[in-house]
Amino acid sequence: MKNILFALATIVAIALLNSCTKVIDINLNEADPKIVIEAELVSGTHDFIVKITKTSDFFNPGQPVTVDDATIFLNKGTDASLQLTDDGNGMYSLKNFTATENTSYFLSVTAEGKTYEATDFLPKNVFLDSLSVSVPENNPFNPAGADSFEIVLHYQDPLVDLNFYRIKSTVNGIPRSAGEQLLVIEDRYSAGAYFMLPIFTDSYELNDSVEVELVSMSHAMFDYFTTLALLVDGSGSAAPTNPSSNWSGGALGYFGAFSVSKQTILVR
Repeated sequence: MKNILFALATIVAIALLNSCTKVIDINLNEADPKIVIEAELVSGTHDFIVKITKTSDFFNPGQPVTVDDATIFLNKGTDASLQLTDDGNGMYSLKNFTATENTSYFLSVTAEGKTYEATDFLPKNVFLDSLSVSVPENNPFNPAGADSFEIVLHYQDPLVDLNFYRIKSTVNGIPRSAGEQLLVIEDRYSAGAYFMLPIFTDSYELNDSVEVELVSMSHAMFDYFTTLALLVDGSGSAAPTNPSSNWSGGALGYFGAFSVSKQTILVR
């Protein structure tokens, strides 16, 4: 069963890397700056943070320009709107906000005289039972040396509905989920199965302390991170196109609502 699930997950990953997804082309020579809005809402009680910047000219990247004095409102279902606080340097926050699973959220951002809107659905959390360590065998995604290890996730996929996940790991306090290490999967071919899924886009060393997050997300966010995986190379630099966004009005970035289950393991 383990081999079957690994094969299915691998097929899904290969399909992601080869699928055609709509992207937004930018004129590299004289591209007008575009608003970039990044917002992640995590289930439970946390500070909800929104970051607003502008893209720069492709040939003069520099540091992104931050956007201040924006007005931002968050709606939870049919509840009254909540306004975020402008913290400066393009950062906005809503302190100690409780995000509820199985709920839709609406975010409205008005910046520089234009309004951008996005909606996302916060799915139910899928519990990450445990982690284990194994030695990779003929991994085509990450052919590491004999001294490397891989982390295997163990979790029960819900039978109802189509589920979408992002796998994130933090090694010795340093996030390792960018570039070619970005891993997103869906359960289209294995709904309701018990997964024993290796993080086959990365490898780990002896005595590494690894925290793994099983992030449940909407179909819209799955599309966003799938496109990002197509556009980002191994060094983490973006290609001259952009991931599909769920923002209206031509803004880049994303508004995503996520539920997260975490486990930690010491590689031995």
